[in-house]
Amino acid sequence: MPYLDLSKISLPKDEADYNTWADYIELFCLLEADRSLSVEAIKDRLVDECGGDEDIALKQITGVKKALSITPPRDRIADDQLDSDVIDPENDQRIRTAIIDIITYLKGRYSAIPEFYPFRIDNHNNITANKPLSNENKIYVILLISSLIRIITRTGGFAYRITHFFEQLCEYPFRVLVPDSANVHFFGAGGYIQESGTPAIEGSFYKKVLELASRLNLQIHPIFNPIEAGNNNNGDGGLDWIAYMPFEDGLSSMPTFFAQCACGNDWEDKQFDAHKDKWRNFILFINDVTNYHFIPKSFRNITSRWQKETSIANVVLIDRFRLIELIHKSQREIDIIALYDDVLNEIENTTVDFN
Repeated sequence: MPYLDLSKISLPKDEADYNTWADYIELFCLLEADRSLSVEAIKDRLVDECGGDEDIALKQITGVKKALSITPPRDRIADDQLDSDVIDPENDQRIRTAIIDIITYLKGRYSAIPEFYPFRIDNHNNITANKPLSNENKIYVILLISSLIRIITRTGGFAYRITHFFEQLCEYPFRVLVPDSANVHFFGAGGYIQESGTPAIEGSFYKKVLELASRLNLQIHPIFNPIEAGNNNNGDGGLDWIAYMPFEDGLSSMPTFFAQCACGNDWEDKQFDAHKDKWRNFILFINDVTNYHFIPKSFRNITSRWQKETSIANVVLIDRFRLIELIHKSQREIDIIALYDDVLNEIENTTVDFN
């Protein structure tokens, strides 16, 4: 199945986030014929994508264009070095340095999860994918692909399918996070969950909210009605998973957990889609809800700390590395790998010419 849109596989543009650059370099390593990349190969690909212009390539990877004053005047350049044959050693070195900085990010990823990380990096900063991939490696690759939703084919519903795969994947770490006695239900709009056997709260958005309020022994907010909800709204209000632990007394005020799954780069804004402050306009909650926000992206800096802690908006953020930890605890790696079997096979059998 053509999940990968090869026309969209290129190095990042207008992107200063080293995590994003690291993801794309990992992807290219998986797709390169030898499953191995050098600093030189990455530099050549970057310059080629920039039409051979090293100034543009430098700006793309660093966001800073080198001062033109360093370039020798035209009359001081030998005739046989004009135009495309001119090589600026300073530009070349700065591009290499930026690439090595990104590879240092990759080394930090390996240090954080050596058993799961599917790449090896040698003393010369060459990156090589493990062959064959272990089951632990495959879990990392699954999360990597889920975070690169931009390169998934839109036609045929393949991108839509990947987002729903990720929602289904998140059931296992979600169950690790909530009490064993909790009732777990799928609330999202994806129909795939009907095949999994997990109970779902279904219907229009208004009916789903009514059902959820009933299960929590709560009332809906007076301002919430079918018109406010949207008569033709069959969505999920940003909520993908719900868990609650009812008591035998049938009263309100019970432990309640919301989970949202976000594949795209807009995950920071999506933190508010299933946020309890938004949902208080739908249901009259008595106690606070615990919000989990699942993302397949890495949100770590080079030392494996949060990349920008102030971006986390009163949710429990579960990024790639926490997902790996929780999936391992769930002991459901085989089920997740089976879910993504077609995607993994396509990656294994796809080759991109990196030169």
